[in-house]
Amino acid sequence: MQLLSRLATALGLIILVVAAILLGKDVIDINQLHAVANANRSTNFPSPLNGVLITAGLAALGGLLTGLGLSLPARRGPRNPR
Repeated sequence: MQLLSRLATALGLIILVVAAILLGKDVIDINQLHAVANANRSTNFPSPLNGVLITAGLAALGGLLTGLGLSLPARRGPRNPR
């Protein structure tokens, strides 16, 4: 159980870091889209909606795995405590 706990915690933290990096990229994309909209020009900028949804999903998954890893018991107690 200790290995599973550490694995879930590590994987969750890695996913949270990736989600934070993607969030920074999404902020940049949304700022560019906002600048284009304010300039009243028509250019082909991709919608940042998919990136935001992926970031939200990764953050939720990372938080779930981190919480699961932290809540699992770190050590197993003796089977027959006497």
